Amino acid sequence: MKVVIKQITKFFIIGVSAVLVDFIIYYMMSDLMGINTDVSKAIGFMVGTVYTYFLNKRWTWKYTERSNKGMVLKFGIVYAVSFVFNILINKYGLELIPNFNINLSLTYTDGNVQNIFSIKGDKFLAFFFATVMSAVINFIGQKFLVFKQVQVDPNDDTNIEVS
Repeated sequence: MKVVIKQITKFFIIGVSAVLVDFIIYYMMSDLMGINTDVSKAIGFMVGTVYTYFLNKRWTWKYTERSNKGMVLKFGIVYAVSFVFNILINKYGLELIPNFNINLSLTYTDGNVQNIFSIKGDKFLAFFFATVMSAVINFIGQKFLVFKQVQVDPNDDTNIEVS
């Protein structure tokens, strides 16, 4: 059980950083550059996918072989399924979640308001739900399909404490 918890923890750490990469690309392309949200989401997701493949391969699953024999195809299938769910959940989330903004601002005693940060809340929530579903699909797919033959050492020296 400790091994699985360590794997989930490592997968989560890598996933959070990949989500940041995905979100930054998605938000910049769709909001700052005016590119279609589906296209922006797809490109952000694909960049995050390549990022997670290499980091998870080495750190989460401890796969050190240079050969990717069969893994890239399996990984591609898992992520293709995840990709479809990610795009669809994001798309329908944007349709179903009411449009709102999340704002962080300072109000001074003289009544002046300074806006510090603003993000579209509906876009953030749709992205969040799409990402959570993708993460579940990706972890299960990597553990039981892509890297299933990898033997994980229960005495792994990673400094992640599990009681």
